[in-house]
Amino acid sequence: MYSIKTKVIAGFTLLEMLVAIAIFAMLGLAANTVLHTVIQNDTATKEFSGKLKSMQQGFGALERDLGQMVARTPRLLEGGRGTTVFQTGSDILDSESEALVFFRLGWLNPDGLLPRGSIQSVAYVVQDNNLERWYYPYPEPEFGSEPIKTIVIKDVISVEYSFFMEDKWERKVDATKLPKAIAMEIELEGYGKIQRKFLLSTGAPVGSGSNNNGGNNNGGNNSGNNSGNNSGNNSGSSNSGSGGGNGSNTSGGEGEG
Repeated sequence: MYSIKTKVIAGFTLLEMLVAIAIFAMLGLAANTVLHTVIQNDTATKEFSGKLKSMQQGFGALERDLGQMVARTPRLLEGGRGTTVFQTGSDILDSESEALVFFRLGWLNPDGLLPRGSIQSVAYVVQDNNLERWYYPYPEPEFGSEPIKTIVIKDVISVEYSFFMEDKWERKVDATKLPKAIAMEIELEGYGKIQRKFLLSTGAPVGSGSNNNGGNNNGGNNSGNNSGNNSGNNSGSSNSGSGGGNGSNTSGGEGEG
C-alpha cells in the first residue's frame, strides 16, 4: 500500500486574531482622536484669527479717529458754544460702559461733492456688548437726529479711558483742552483686559483762530498806516527839494543879468 502524506497548513489562532483586531482598533481610535484634535485646533485658530483681525481693525479705526482729534467746542441748544472739547463718561448716549465723544478732522469729501466740511462728530459707545462708532452727517446735528452706527469690536464687557494731562495719567479731566495721549482699557469675553494707548497730534488751543485773525488785522492796519506815512513824508521831501532847486536857478539867472 501506498501512504499519502497530507500537508497540514497552519493558520492564525483565535487568540492571535483577537490580539490583531485589538491592536488595529487602538490604532484607529488613536488616529481618530488625533484627527479630531487637529480639526478642533484648526477651527479654534481660525476663530481666534478672525476675532484678532476684527479687533485690530477696530483699534485701527480708533487710531485714525483719535490721531485727527481736534479741539472744537460743541454748539449748545440755546445757541452758544460749550467749554469742553470732548466728552467722556458712562452716563451719556445710553452707553453700557464709558463713552467718548469728540470732533475729528480729515473727513474725505472729494472735489467738494457733498454739502459738508471735513469736520466730523464721532462717538464711541458700548451697546449690546458691542463697541459702536457713531457719527453724524454734519458736525452740528439737529436735535433728535439718529447717528450712523457701525460695530467696531464685539463681545465687549467694559471700556475705560485715561488721559495723559500735565505729564500724568488721569481718569477724570475737565476736558477744556486736548490731552497728549489717550489710554483705552477694554475687557473682552475670552481675552480679558486689553490696553491700548493712542498718541494725539498737538493742535492749536481753543479760540486761537480768532486771536490770530485779530493779530493779522492789526498788523495789516499798522503796516498800512506806516506805509501811508512813509509815502506822505517821502512825497513832501521830494516836493520841497524840487522847490529849492527852482529857487536857486532863478537867483542865479538874475545875477547874470
